[in-house]
Amino acid sequence: MINYKIIRKSSINRKTSETNIKTEVNIDGTGKHNIETPVPFFTHMLEQLAKHSGVDLSIKCKGDIEIDAHHTIEDLGWTIGQAFDKALKDRRGINRFANIALPMDECLTNCSIDVSGRPWLVWKVILPNKKIGEIESEIFREFFQAFSQSAKMTIHIQNIYGTNAHHIIESCFKALAVSLKYSLIINDQFADQVPSTKGKI
Repeated sequence: MINYKIIRKSSINRKTSETNIKTEVNIDGTGKHNIETPVPFFTHMLEQLAKHSGVDLSIKCKGDIEIDAHHTIEDLGWTIGQAFDKALKDRRGINRFANIALPMDECLTNCSIDVSGRPWLVWKVILPNKKIGEIESEIFREFFQAFSQSAKMTIHIQNIYGTNAHHIIESCFKALAVSLKYSLIINDQFADQVPSTKGKI
């Protein structure tokens, strides 16, 4: 077997008239995070993503939240996803697939992931509140949509049941995090192989 060892780190800067975001990712980290955004609840969600995926995340974000949080949250999805895609390179050796049913108090959320190179989001999450804190509930889907597109991953998220909107969204982030953790692990037995019959992802 070939000893295939790569450094899976990247950094992405995104600056527009609406946002200014600097993101650093270390896939093979320990879940360390240094995250600054102008939306405290969303900062907390990104900390959950780092902690439970084991991916180190460093994010500094400024956004036009005086308008609303939409641009900031969507652009964070694009930027973080791009950083994952860049860090994963040709995806050689990864498990590729993962699935989890994640409980959080009264709710249960499923996340299935294929690090396929083919971006797709299935989002079956109905939130009981129009807002979580000061954030419009519909915006959360935009983060997952942008992340799946720019990370080039197929992601299916379904909330099976739950009554607390905070818990439902947090379970979505945690479920994505754990699915990322297991799908991105290098399988030593196949570390020199791209996990596709096409030979390319």
